[in-house]
Amino acid sequence: MRHIALTTIVLIAINALSTGATAQTIFKCGDTYSQLACPGAIVVNAADKRTDEQKSQTDAATGRDARTANAMESARLKQEKIDITVNTLSAKPARAEPAPKRLTKPAQTRIKKKNGTEQVGAQTAAGRNAKPALKKTTARKNEIKA
Repeated sequence: MRHIALTTIVLIAINALSTGATAQTIFKCGDTYSQLACPGAIVVNAADKRTDEQKSQTDAATGRDARTANAMESARLKQEKIDITVNTLSAKPARAEPAPKRLTKPAQTRIKKKNGTEQVGAQTAAGRNAKPALKKTTARKNEIKA
């Protein structure tokens, strides 16, 4: 199994080296370009005419432009992050109303009667916060005293 993989790799390498990529002749036929000559075709020289110095200058400019683009992108992302943070923190969230308190057991209230006895009863959440009503007799006594 190991020999098969090694043999395959060697054959692929030999095949790649033996094909040899050579530049092909390019012909201009009217408004189109082709590898095949046509009647009245013009041979186009597609070789790079730049000197090594020009090529290195172009490569340096391309690298500089890429670094500038990356810096601009990171600055933009940083600014967007700040804008999102400022906009979300400045908007005050709506104040949530507290949930009504639920009584697990009904609260017991004691009501004193005139004869001195007490009556015990269950109280609801609304009744617990409500003030007891004055009896008419007590209200009349307070009016007379005032």
